[in-house]
Amino acid sequence: MLNQAKALIAKSWKNQKADLPVGRHEINETLLVRVRGQVEKHDDQMIAPTVSIPLVSVLAFFWERAGIERDAAMAMLRDALHEAMLENRSEDAAIQARIEDVQAAIKAVKTELIGTLPKMPRSGRLDTKGLSIDVLALSANQERLAVEAA
Repeated sequence: MLNQAKALIAKSWKNQKADLPVGRHEINETLLVRVRGQVEKHDDQMIAPTVSIPLVSVLAFFWERAGIERDAAMAMLRDALHEAMLENRSEDAAIQARIEDVQAAIKAVKTELIGTLPKMPRSGRLDTKGLSIDVLALSANQERLAVEAA
């Protein structure tokens, strides 16, 4: 049960930022943690294997099959990055038409290519919204009493 409580605490605070300045920090705290409420574990799912698609390899094979040499591909990519970042022509009708073409291509890749790959199992979502966690730092005296009680 202790491992489950640790996992639930970590999951509940996974996006919590540690507000520490740069450097090494010594930590020596005794905490009293109370975890209560409900969690819900959802069923496992079969999903398209998008996270296991090696994007860099896919691009390499794509460029090779399209007949694009490495230097030419890098030059085109560099130009596109430069144009997209520096000129920021998102209001331009021509660039909007290209963006719509890209969105249509992405949709086609998802439905016609990725959608036909064999499904992979994914662990069901763990919902911790109903969980309440209270943490108290113990004083030296409270820590001594807690150790004696244990």
